Amino acid sequence: MNDVTGLERRLTAAMDRIGRAVASYDTAAAPSAEEDQARAALEAQVVQLKQALEAEQTANVQLRERVDAMKALKERQQERISELEEEAERLKSLRADDREELDAVIAALEPLVGEGASHG
Repeated sequence: MNDVTGLERRLTAAMDRIGRAVASYDTAAAPSAEEDQARAALEAQVVQLKQALEAEQTANVQLRERVDAMKALKERQQERISELEEEAERLKSLRADDREELDAVIAALEPLVGEGASHG
């Protein structure tokens, strides 16, 4: 019987220690009002930061689209400039051809003009 009584005392002491440990865990696990406020503030800050990140990502996508559009516009303008430069060179060549033809006509007319002046 002494063994049973001793065992009961030991079990009771162990149960008391377990009860105190559980109570201390409950106290430690339960956040205080300050901790709740701090956590709420941090969660609000996280939400704000996520929103700011989303806004920045949206702006980044829009900027990329604008840059792509500007690159395409630049490419089209460069192509048009090349076309206009080619046209200018073609016109210069035509002008030079016309100038040569006019010089040939003038050279052919000079003797006639000279004859007409001496007969006059």
